[in-house]
Amino acid sequence: MKASEANSIKQYIQLRGSTTLLSSIQAIGSQYMDEYPSIGLPLLGGGTSAGYKSVLDGTADIGMASGAMPEDMEIWATAHKRAVRSINIAYDGIAVIVNASNSITNLSLVQLRDIFTGRVGNWNEVSKLSGKINVYSHHPQRGTYEPWKRLVVGKEHITLGAQIVNDHKELFADLLKDPLGISYVSTTFLGKANLKVLSVNDFLPTYENLRANQYPIRNNLLLIAPEQTSDQVKQFIDYCLNPSKGQALIKKNGLVPIVTG
Repeated sequence: MKASEANSIKQYIQLRGSTTLLSSIQAIGSQYMDEYPSIGLPLLGGGTSAGYKSVLDGTADIGMASGAMPEDMEIWATAHKRAVRSINIAYDGIAVIVNASNSITNLSLVQLRDIFTGRVGNWNEVSKLSGKINVYSHHPQRGTYEPWKRLVVGKEHITLGAQIVNDHKELFADLLKDPLGISYVSTTFLGKANLKVLSVNDFLPTYENLRANQYPIRNNLLLIAPEQTSDQVKQFIDYCLNPSKGQALIKKNGLVPIVTG
């Protein structure tokens, strides 16, 4: 940012949270600041939990989230009478990924549940491949974990035998060297690793299948704001929902908009 541009800014709207939404919000924010040069939009990642926490503790005006509020944080918020509102601005898919050498191409939602709960432990129970299934799962504080557990595992628990990973780089590195591994990741990050994407119930997580709600593991991407907020914050959220503004940029960045022009 040029010094002259910084001097023209009269108000900052701090955003923080989900890395899934980060690139889309960066694009929207850049265009927004061009149109409204008196507004600055400092943006930080940190994950979905950071998005909720920063709004609850007042260190950010808007949080970004790719899942529901973690249960422990929800308990804290209730006890301290802190409330936030969630605004759905996009969808993405959660893709099933395996090593590129794995011959399997499709799993049903039921098979995925059985694999991730540990009920099925060998590849020969779901494919022609044989060998122990090595399950990799995201840390429970990561945004992708919550919708995966809710949509795939349901009220059951992810197997205690799962290897927990803290970020996408670690996950991709593990699967690249493990021909028997399986995991899941937001479709936003699929282009960053040479891994195989499986279809689920015979549908791949393509833009078209997500838009038509045919791929079964589809996730809401959210902006989080306090119940009482400024007009400037409301205006930016409205901009994100505008079909020809924010929603167009969301589509350009590979996510599925909730509104189309």
